[in-house]
Amino acid sequence: MSVELVATKSSDRVFAKTFPAVIGQEAGTVQVNDSVPGSCHCLVSLVDSQLVVWDLGTAGGTSVNGTRVTKAAIKPGDTLKLGGMEFQVKRRPDSRRYLFGVRS
Repeated sequence: MSVELVATKSSDRVFAKTFPAVIGQEAGTVQVNDSVPGSCHCLVSLVDSQLVVWDLGTAGGTSVNGTRVTKAAIKPGDTLKLGGMEFQVKRRPDSRRYLFGVRS
């Protein structure tokens, strides 16, 4: 299973292929090409076949569909905001598995 986060205001794309995945600026994370998100901004993990995002205590916070969260389920089509960067959650087109109960 893999997930793609597509920036809504730039050409940035973030790919997570294994979980848990830490997204941020620090080496060893799934890196975002922007200085706005924190060094280790959020954690995305697979819990009971559902992706869940956890904010890692960042000043800018993490939002899902416009609501600031500390923990929330995410699915394709959701908007994930990390600090000042906004992404749309997508399935990877090369995935042939079921993801979020939807066949890809």
